[in-house]
Amino acid sequence: MPPARVTVNLPTSGPASAALASLAAAAAVLAGMRRDGGTAIIAGVERARFGELGRFFTTRSLPVLLAAGLALGMTQASVLAYLALYARETLGWTVVAAGTLLALTQAGGTGGRLGWGLISDRLFGGRRRPCVIINSLIGTLTYLIFASGVGLPAPAAALVAFVAGVGAFGWVGLYLALAAEVGGQRYAGLLTGVAVSCAWSGVLLGPPFFGLLREATGSYDVPWLALAALSVGAAAALQSIPPLVKRA
Repeated sequence: MPPARVTVNLPTSGPASAALASLAAAAAVLAGMRRDGGTAIIAGVERARFGELGRFFTTRSLPVLLAAGLALGMTQASVLAYLALYARETLGWTVVAAGTLLALTQAGGTGGRLGWGLISDRLFGGRRRPCVIINSLIGTLTYLIFASGVGLPAPAAALVAFVAGVGAFGWVGLYLALAAEVGGQRYAGLLTGVAVSCAWSGVLLGPPFFGLLREATGSYDVPWLALAALSVGAAAALQSIPPLVKRA
């Protein structure tokens, strides 16, 4: 007797909607993008060369910034990958409730990126580093709450998830702006590219790191504590170096 065939019906509307939204966004950018001056080079400024990157590693400031980006990238991707699973397996939430918690985290990240840009410009005189440090400490606090496994009522859990999104995702714009400012007019693109490479390397490393700790310990406590350590370590390292950008 032949084995029974198992048919799995995968939802297709979600990926199709995401694909259409991406195409619509790309079309809008192409339609609205300015065509003039796209390849213009500022007079008197030479092109940056990759071989010149070493000049920025003569002090520990840039390596610390890049290492912080790696660590924070790990926390960002881990929260994105495991928060819903944590809500299901530890808090006992339904799939819909866990998905809602993740959506609130994403909303916090969106608000955090916009909000920190305004805060750094208007309250910190354009300084990015203090805001990255504060944001990292916010993330640390929420990861410790998750590590405690405390049962929170739904409104409190929603608030913690939103704040966790700020901590996990809100640092990105500040970090990239700071890297560009360190590079100045000539090296802004080069250093932004290096900063993105480090942060997105953390995005690749974070979920496997979190998952290995989860499997090794059989609980979510240690992985969340590890994220808290990464986040507070990034904050402490950034606090320990001189200002990265000299301002008048």
